[in-house]
This record gives sequence, C-alpha cells and structure tokens, in this order.
Amino acid sequence: MLEIDPVTILAEIFNFLILAVVLYFLLFKPMAKSVMERADAKNAALESALAKEEEAEQKLKMIEERLSNLDFEIEERLQKAYRQAQEDTGSLIQATHKEAEMILIEAEKEAENFKKHEFNQLRETLVSTILNISSQILRRSTPDVVHENLVDELTTEIWDLGKRDMQQVRTLRDSLTERTPTVHVTSARELTPEKQRSLVKTFSALADKNVNMEIEINPDLIAGVHARIGDLIIENSLAMELSDLKTEVLKSLEESVDGE
Repeated sequence: MLEIDPVTILAEIFNFLILAVVLYFLLFKPMAKSVMERADAKNAALESALAKEEEAEQKLKMIEERLSNLDFEIEERLQKAYRQAQEDTGSLIQATHKEAEMILIEAEKEAENFKKHEFNQLRETLVSTILNISSQILRRSTPDVVHENLVDELTTEIWDLGKRDMQQVRTLRDSLTERTPTVHVTSARELTPEKQRSLVKTFSALADKNVNMEIEINPDLIAGVHARIGDLIIENSLAMELSDLKTEVLKSLEESVDGE
C-alpha cells in the first residue's frame, strides 16, 4: 500500500508555488507586459488608422460635394463671364459709336471748311477776273482828263493834309534828313510839265523845303498817281479804287453767305 507523506506533499506544493511565482515574475509578467504593449500599440495604430479613415471619408465627402456643385459653379462662372463680356461689349460699342460720331462731326466740319475755302477761292478768283477785265477795259478807254483829275485830287489831298493833321506834317518834316528830299512818283501816264510843277510845288510846301521828283510810268495804275516822300505814301488812282472795290465786294459777298 502506497504511503503518502504529508510533509513531502506540502514541500512539493511549496516548491511548485515558488517555481510558479518565479516563472510569473521572470517569464509570464514580462511576456504579459510585452503583449499588453503590443496590444496598446495595435490599438493606437488602429485608432490612428480609424481616425485617418474617418478624415479620408470626410475629405472624400467634401470632394464629392464639390464635384456635385462643380457643374453649378462652372455654369455660374460662365454666366458671370458672359454678363461681363456683354457689359464690356456694350461699353466698347458705346465708345465706338461716340468716337464715330466725333469723327463724323470733325469730317463734316472739315468738309464745311473745305467747301467754304473753295468757295472763297472761287469767289475771289471770279471777282479778281472781273476786276482784271474791267482794269484792261479802263486802261484802254479812260480819257486823259480822268488821269489829270486824279492828279489834281492828289494835290488837293496833300494841301488838305496840312490843314487837318498838322502833327503828321511836322512828323514828316522832322523825318526828312536830306537837304533836298526826293519824291518818288509813279504815274499811270506821262505827266504834263504843268502837272509836274504842281506836284513839286505841293510836296515842297509839305516838306517845307525844296524837293526833287523822280517819275516812273506804270500803266497798271490805269489812271492817277502813286507818290512817296519819306514814310508818307499817298495814292489816288483807278487801280487803288478797283482794289478797294474788290475788298468791298468780297466782304459783301462773305456777309451775304454768312447771313444765309
């Protein structure tokens, strides 16, 4: 019959407990700690992965929402661009119309000025032609008595100058530095000795000293004379009257056209 020693059994149990404690502290606890750390790391990795997955899902959701609204945004931007293009086109058309109106106004002004200039030239040419023809006719048909009367009128005008404007006469006399000043006379025709003496006497009285007289013949005066002494120029001729008539006619025509 097997004998059981309680002491031995207790000793074995005690040794087993000691061995179990030693194994727990030396083997199982470090292994459990390592397992727990790995489990924690896995849990952390899992939580991070879940967080990233959730973030990815949110981003994906946002992208899907953006994509769903993309057509609307594109359409809205196209409409905005179209409206802006219409506004720009309208502004451009308006500016173009305004510039075209200004160009048209300037063109009308230039055309009007050109027309007026051409008309003035034509009018002046016409009047000049008529007066030139008249001058040629008068040159052939004016009698000598008209020429002599014009010379006499010039003489009278010089005498009257001393009566109505003595200041001008004194100014002329002061300007004549020559001892014997020269009177330059241009006559349409030959002057008779009597007319020459009359002119010398008249200009001598005007200058308050004796004068010389140089005479030049110029048929363009038609009839009458042109005289110069110092700074004083006096003319009494049909050519001068025709020139004055030309000026008056052109002025009258211009006023008539402007009045219309």
